[in-house]
Amino acid sequence: MSRSFLLQTLIGFLVAILVVVGLAYLLFGRGGEAKKIRWGVEFDPYYAQYLGLDWKKTYLSLLDEVGVDHLRLVAFWDAVEPEDDQFDFTRLDFQVQEAEKRGVKLIIAIGRRLPRWPECHVPSWAKEFSEEKQQEEVLELLPQIVNRYKNSPTLEFWQVENEPYVWFFGECPGPDEQFIRKEMELVSTLDPAHPILLTESGELSTWFKISRLADYVGTSMYEVIYDDGTSFIPIPGYRRYPFPQEYYRIKANFYKRLGWVKEIFVSELQAEPWGPKPLPQMTLEEQYHSFNPELFRHNLKFARSTGFSRFYLWGAEWWFYAREKLGVPDFVEEAKALWKSAQ
Repeated sequence: MSRSFLLQTLIGFLVAILVVVGLAYLLFGRGGEAKKIRWGVEFDPYYAQYLGLDWKKTYLSLLDEVGVDHLRLVAFWDAVEPEDDQFDFTRLDFQVQEAEKRGVKLIIAIGRRLPRWPECHVPSWAKEFSEEKQQEEVLELLPQIVNRYKNSPTLEFWQVENEPYVWFFGECPGPDEQFIRKEMELVSTLDPAHPILLTESGELSTWFKISRLADYVGTSMYEVIYDDGTSFIPIPGYRRYPFPQEYYRIKANFYKRLGWVKEIFVSELQAEPWGPKPLPQMTLEEQYHSFNPELFRHNLKFARSTGFSRFYLWGAEWWFYAREKLGVPDFVEEAKALWKSAQ
């Protein structure tokens, strides 16, 4: 095979890629900032405590000082069922009730795999159970949560599991689509009034599988992460994702045009650092490698340019950690300005 033929083949292949990308952009990629954007945050009282914060004070500050009006809350299995068939909704009740007082719209995430490490938050009494037995326990847990909060006047979505197809991250078993369908069917039967949200990685997924399962899809959106060298590049270090805003917009518009989904929005927008160690063990300078005030503004600008109309910021607890423990109020002030501008 001649070198000339190989060169022509390579050029033809590259041209074909450019044509496909160009057509995809023309069909699905055009658009600008949404006319109305809803901003929210994910809140985790246990993470706030881990950072040395008073979680109730931090939560109320988000609502009253920052002005957050959309929240993603989490019903961690190990927190709400610390002993078999013994339930404790004290913390989640407080969060829901305070949100209701202020008319704050809620997503409540339920299931076994939920936000924050180790992803699967299995209580100690169930850790030695077989996979089949754990799934049975989760299906017994869901009615306890759904029936408790389904009549909340500010509930918008039930999120079932968190990024279930990101099997390579976290201490979890692999994805089980049949089990996810069982969870969704159960939740829909218990509460047909509220839609179900499923989430997926924005950077490492095509959204094909998740879009076949749910009418509403949430995606992550990250700019700078720390890679320990166990993924695609076998060298540890900070990585900046190369994807332009069209990468997210084209995928979202594609599945919406197919009629597979009603809405895709960003359920996890990077708004805190990501480093090689737990954040309290890192200096501020180290943390600033992956997130700083300039990157905060950049991430918000990038998010707007994708055309999505709803974003939930990830890391709100850390803003208050930065202010109270590191003496840096910039992130809380940026957030306050964001919600003020959205009014």
